[in-house]
Amino acid sequence: MSFPNIPNITPLISVTTEQSIPLLLSSIALEELSLAHITNAEAEKLQFVLGTLPTNGITFTPAEVSLSDLLTLDASVQRTLRDVIKKEMLLEFKFENVLDLIGTLPEACTPTTGATFSNTQAITNIDLVPGTNPYPSNIVVSGLQGTITDVTVTIHNFVDPGSGPPGPGHLDLLVVAPDGVTSVLIVGNPGNGAAATTPVTFTISDNAATQIPSNGPIPNGTFLPTVTDNSNTFPAPAPGPAPYPASLSNFNGLNPNGTWSLYAIDQFGGHGMAINGGWSLTISTTCP
Repeated sequence: MSFPNIPNITPLISVTTEQSIPLLLSSIALEELSLAHITNAEAEKLQFVLGTLPTNGITFTPAEVSLSDLLTLDASVQRTLRDVIKKEMLLEFKFENVLDLIGTLPEACTPTTGATFSNTQAITNIDLVPGTNPYPSNIVVSGLQGTITDVTVTIHNFVDPGSGPPGPGHLDLLVVAPDGVTSVLIVGNPGNGAAATTPVTFTISDNAATQIPSNGPIPNGTFLPTVTDNSNTFPAPAPGPAPYPASLSNFNGLNPNGTWSLYAIDQFGGHGMAINGGWSLTISTTCP
């Protein structure tokens, strides 16, 4: 006789490891529940022959159980419970394998948009080292997940009183990430055509439209990294030598957590420049 052809069915089911774990744990729980019902039923058999099972008015035949019946029932219960024990051992191995699988999963990651970290301590007497205090100024970043996609740096309440040698100061700024990667913010006297006697706050961002103006004091606003002469090496303990990268995207892909450092110098010294409000970092991250 002929048999009907069995259709060739190839289902396409895509399940990630994270999605499979709840399914596996649910299947283990259901199997444990079924084994619990079986064990309970076997226990009720023994309760019945021992006369400890509530009958709730039901009359059983025969009313009394012989020793032979008891031994036969005991052997049956033992066989069933041995099978239950075997199944429990398999479930234990299955559960241990799921636990091992959980250990291979990547840690949960939450991306960050615009987290700001600040050091409000004033940076005074910006000069040729060792005059600047502190040198460097540090910010500790912690608790961020993923890798960097964007960094901006804000300088708060910068002043250049124009004291000391003739002409304004020559502010140079270098940022160093926790792993030593660098980016200069300002190098080569941009925007220092006049002393900034009124405190200004400005942000350096790769997303800005323009660089710091080349004439007049540094104004308030957001500017691109501005470098006109990248040949100056910042004094130790700043990393070197020059030239330094002049793009904050140089930090992209790095772990943001750790100690960030800002090195501030006056190329010619003695002008009494200060960053009275300290500085801040704003960081965005992405997850793999």
